[in-house]
Amino acid sequence: MSTTVAHGTGRLRSTAALGRVNAEAVANALERALDAEQRRVEKGHPPSEARALALSADPYWEGPDTLPLSIDNSDGTELEVIVRVVAADSVLAVVHALSGLGDGVDHLVVLTPLEASDLGETLLGSFLGEEVMRLNNWELLRSELKVTRIDPRLYSGTWSWLADTLRSIRATHPLKLGTGVLKLEQALSIAVSVRFGRDPGEQVDSAALLEWTRNPASVASFTHLPDAESERLRSALEEELGAVPQVLFKLLDRGHALDAIPIGLALAELADAAAQDTSGAGTEATRAAHALIRAQERYFGANQPTSDHLKEFASACTAALLRMLDGTDDDHTDETVRRTEELLFQLDAAHVAQASGLLDAGLHTRLADLGRQITLALGEDTVEGLPRPQDVREAETALVRVREHRRHGARAKQEQGQAATDAVRLLRRLALATADAPLGADTPTTARGWLQTHVHQTGWVDRAASAIWHHRSDVPAFAQALDVLYRRVRWWRADVDAAFAVALNRWNSGHGPSDTLLRAENLQRQIVFPLAGEAEEPAPLIVVLDGMSVEVAVQLAEDINAGGRLTEIVRTTGRGRAGVREGALATVPSTTNCSRTSLLTGRLTSGKQGLERAGFAELWGGPEFGGRKAVLYHQRDLEVGAGFHLPDTVQKDIDTADKVVGVVLNTIDDALSRGRESDAATWQVRQVGKLGSLLDAAARAGRPVVLTSDHGHVWDRGDAVKTQPGESARYRTGEPGDGELLATGDRVLEGDNALVVPYREDIRYTDRKEGYHGGFSAAEMVIPVLVFVPALDSGRRRAGRSDDQVPDGWQRLDVPDREPVWWTQALEGTKESSPASGLMQDRSALPSVQGEGKSAPRARRKQAVSEQTPALFGEDAVAPRSLGAKTIDSPVFAASQARVPKAPDPERIAALIDALEAVGGTHPRLPVSAASRASDGPESHPRAVRHLKMVGKVLNVEAYPVLTLTDGDRSVELNTVLLRQQFPQEG
Repeated sequence: MSTTVAHGTGRLRSTAALGRVNAEAVANALERALDAEQRRVEKGHPPSEARALALSADPYWEGPDTLPLSIDNSDGTELEVIVRVVAADSVLAVVHALSGLGDGVDHLVVLTPLEASDLGETLLGSFLGEEVMRLNNWELLRSELKVTRIDPRLYSGTWSWLADTLRSIRATHPLKLGTGVLKLEQALSIAVSVRFGRDPGEQVDSAALLEWTRNPASVASFTHLPDAESERLRSALEEELGAVPQVLFKLLDRGHALDAIPIGLALAELADAAAQDTSGAGTEATRAAHALIRAQERYFGANQPTSDHLKEFASACTAALLRMLDGTDDDHTDETVRRTEELLFQLDAAHVAQASGLLDAGLHTRLADLGRQITLALGEDTVEGLPRPQDVREAETALVRVREHRRHGARAKQEQGQAATDAVRLLRRLALATADAPLGADTPTTARGWLQTHVHQTGWVDRAASAIWHHRSDVPAFAQALDVLYRRVRWWRADVDAAFAVALNRWNSGHGPSDTLLRAENLQRQIVFPLAGEAEEPAPLIVVLDGMSVEVAVQLAEDINAGGRLTEIVRTTGRGRAGVREGALATVPSTTNCSRTSLLTGRLTSGKQGLERAGFAELWGGPEFGGRKAVLYHQRDLEVGAGFHLPDTVQKDIDTADKVVGVVLNTIDDALSRGRESDAATWQVRQVGKLGSLLDAAARAGRPVVLTSDHGHVWDRGDAVKTQPGESARYRTGEPGDGELLATGDRVLEGDNALVVPYREDIRYTDRKEGYHGGFSAAEMVIPVLVFVPALDSGRRRAGRSDDQVPDGWQRLDVPDREPVWWTQALEGTKESSPASGLMQDRSALPSVQGEGKSAPRARRKQAVSEQTPALFGEDAVAPRSLGAKTIDSPVFAASQARVPKAPDPERIAALIDALEAVGGTHPRLPVSAASRASDGPESHPRAVRHLKMVGKVLNVEAYPVLTLTDGDRSVELNTVLLRQQFPQEG
């Protein structure tokens, strides 16, 4: 604790710098004083009668009043003395202390913060040497740190400041040095660490030094250090680290230290731009070179670093920003980028910022270019225009440039990067359409085909369209392009819905009772019951998300698959063809009271929750379903107190293997009337009430899970119009008009089996809400069906089933088969001008819906083979090495792997690289569980994340983001451009 004492001069003096003494320090001081007195006598001076010693120290003593000490005499003998130690913080206290020097005490040691001038000559005459003795700071430190010896080099005047520094550090940082020798290197390391923002003894490297510049208080404190200390600390770092501290301290001397990283980034951008003196870029390169000269003069004056030092410093600053991008301090990252752009503008180098592959200005330039290319691809601003595949080429190239920007993957920029990707996806899908057929060559001809087309095509279009509608861009050209594109997509979707409505209404009014088309009333018979297996096996958990459309379902499926606890499966189609996700048809109208009740009871009917409960139990308890126990819970039944996931009754029923459990959640349906809390298009498991808890409970219990809905929905984004009054928002009685049709038949459960329903999404019959259902558009009528089983390493194994827990008649849904090809691949005819944009699309790989009730399998995506190299693929040809194989053969890879303890085997890393490259594009992405499985890693989410982070440590040389985890650690992304740059490859 620090105190202050008053001096005779009226000044206040702090005791914090004086230090407390122990018995050893007292003995050393007294020995020195007596030795000095002996030398004085030997020189002929009369012996002093003083037996007291005034010692400059913190006036605090925690030892006994008297100490027996052994004092070494100058002749080598030992003198045994009794010493009294007294603390005195004032002149009066000193006078009082001297009175304690009586019989039985050989010497008195007074601990005082007072100086000689405070005591006066008379009082000083009572003390040995007639002075207030000062202890050597190193001796004080030795006592305080309890080390046995001090490195002799530290006693030189060069390092006298270091003792004060360590003592001040000790006041705020615990120092544990052991009981050995305090060496110069150790003492200096402690000082360097603490003065530059680290813990005592922690290494300060170039990265830590640059991080230190982000703390204004630490930088200011360093500038106020004594010259001897600051100069020695600077020299130590410059000697150890070289260029970075040398350049940094030059900036510090000129008052620019707080801008060190932005200045380094600006220098890097200017140097790169100046070197780009290629055809057509000479003028810009010259301007950049002149700006670089101005920057060096402004920031360094006449004392400029060498070009090599500047280059190394700039590279370190770039690496520092990349580390920030991988961190969590988005605000500081944004501020660093903003400040760098500001510096470039001040240097008249705005064009350099706008061409940057790292700064926001460069990303905005690329987004603006993408916006212009989208606008050009769409043609004139007419609602009806459709692009052709060749019109998408330049947009594909522009998207590649956006994704190659290093800020593209930053958390703060993910939304605009996603909007860019979704925009090009929509362009691709529009380019496959024709004026005569809304889905081009793949336009269905049957009701079954239209149903599956929405699951595999237009539902994904709705997802991407929602994403660009919600995106608010600060790049005008890009924002304008998204607006035009969204309106063009809505027009195209209206055309698709018209064809969908005609085909589905024809089937709905004329189907036979034996028709196997999947629909609400037979969904449990065709999907859920086959999963139930034998009586002793875990029964399915059926979760009905009221109002879940295909648009929402594909997002939730992504989230669940990425979680790793559950694996998605689909029914096999037979004849060796891959299975696909399925959709079912809602009732008419597609409202909760009709479609959900029909789904849960297994028959066409309408009613409320009471009928649903009774009908669900009756369906499963009947002979057709094997007489199994069944229970249905609604959302209100899941309410629970703080600290619990699920009510005990629900948890127990899920843990009861032979009981079928159904649950209805209304989160999505509620959003249609009340809206969502955030202006976002994305849906995740954590946003849907108790869904996450239910899935976890099912995985623990080994249950298969069927995730479905009773109907979908359409959003009202300000374009819906109330055309006339109706019984509900999306159906009425009467005669159909434009955008409507008359639905009839036994599946029409209102209006005496005849209702007018709209298929156009901009028609409503009641007051405005956030969204509606009940109509006849694909988004409302198609019920998504998702089926999951517990993953391999999620706990219990299902009795009587194979280890992969996939029932007979079902198969895993592989990652490439979860998405439309155009979702991740450039179209055929667009790749030539954009070689990095991904693999060419094989049109035969698109889901075919021609023919009654059959969906042709999508072919596996294959690398396009250049027509110029047919001879390479003869019988004797040697297969080219994969990207993964080339990477692990690189000398850089061997060195990087050696630096990572417990790094995965090279072959596993190569397999991961090849799996990601097979996705296509320069930034291929896979769910975490799928990526880990591809590299023979664990599938459970936490372990898979750890495994992939270890791979990232090997591949992310110098902190460049070659392999990164995105989407909140749900996906992993590979930057193939950076991969090839960081690991130079041959062959």
